Amino acid sequence: MFGPWRKRKASPSSARRPAGEARPAGAGGPGFTVTPLPTETAARQAAEGASPEDMNRLGITLKLAGRTDEAAEWFRKAAEAGSTDGKANLALYLMGQGRNQEAAEWFRRIGDPLGEAFARRLSSEPDTPPDR
Repeated sequence: MFGPWRKRKASPSSARRPAGEARPAGAGGPGFTVTPLPTETAARQAAEGASPEDMNRLGITLKLAGRTDEAAEWFRKAAEAGSTDGKANLALYLMGQGRNQEAAEWFRRIGDPLGEAFARRLSSEPDTPPDR
């Protein structure tokens, strides 16, 4: 149906690289980089330095640990400090809480066409209680 399957010959430089490890620049194709999240303690210390990116990173760390309400507080701090990622993460949290009108406002504050499209869509939907 899809034709014969072919195995690609792996380049010598990638043959011994563990899965998920970034490919060096110029290694024959697009690569990716993985930036691990810091520990919660390290993220909290960095966030106290008032960097919007660090505040958002702490929010992500807390969200992954299952502490979504505390994560939302850090997303809000990051958003109010000007982080676009913080605004998006806060808007997504608010959507999950059924607070569509407030989420629409944060998407609108992102200031790009995609954020505006999400805001328009959410503005037409009523707030709903979260499914818990």
